Amino acid sequence: MIRKAFNLEPTDTDPTPDEIRERTEAIRKNWTPRERARRSGFQRASWMPPVFSDLDMPAYLAGDYEAR
Repeated sequence: MIRKAFNLEPTDTDPTPDEIRERTEAIRKNWTPRERARRSGFQRASWMPPVFSDLDMPAYLAGDYEAR
């Protein structure tokens, strides 16, 4: 269930933007380099070998290798 907030005004118990920044920095200091990379949204590029068509290969004719 989604609840809608009726009072959007800040209260005395809400943290200030500076307090939020300090808390998040403290949390991020404990992150490993791997965790930091994961949370940054960086995706490691994966490598796949190149794919060639028979027609792309020079001096290759399909008929040369057919069973006789």
